[in-house]
Amino acid sequence: MTSLARLARRVAMAFGLGRQTADTDESRSTATVQVALTSGELRSDVPMMQLYGFASRPVPGSDLALMFLTGDRTRAVAVASGDQRGRPADLSPGDVAVYHPKTGSRIWLKGDGSIEITPAAGKLTITADVTLNGGLSATGDIKAGEISLQKHLTTNVEPGSGKSGPPAAA
Repeated sequence: MTSLARLARRVAMAFGLGRQTADTDESRSTATVQVALTSGELRSDVPMMQLYGFASRPVPGSDLALMFLTGDRTRAVAVASGDQRGRPADLSPGDVAVYHPKTGSRIWLKGDGSIEITPAAGKLTITADVTLNGGLSATGDIKAGEISLQKHLTTNVEPGSGKSGPPAAA
């Protein structure tokens, strides 16, 4: 085999696809996965690289894009993962979504500039002080501590043009 043919073969072997076959091993500083390659080969302890600031833990059955260092099929690194089983099917061209394949929770950045946050369990927790510049609409009750906006009582109510006292818990 000529050196040019060897080089061409190494380039051709540098990338591949596989399917994750076991749970991600998170016990090391870099997570690793077990991968079944399309050629039927099985690779264990394959490091999984992720984008800085993002973390995920793919599940068995996820698709993996692999890079093989120097074209050596024994030296794989997973560089991307995806799972078509739970991918949103309602995105429009230009939309971006961060989603959870199993539950359906997602943050949807729409092409019109709006953002929709949909937690599958119906609960969203924000642990921070919040400043809102704009209107707020709610279909349910709003509470501050134990004081309900819809059902709160007031104290020291006087008839006529007088003012009531501060709100009281129900």
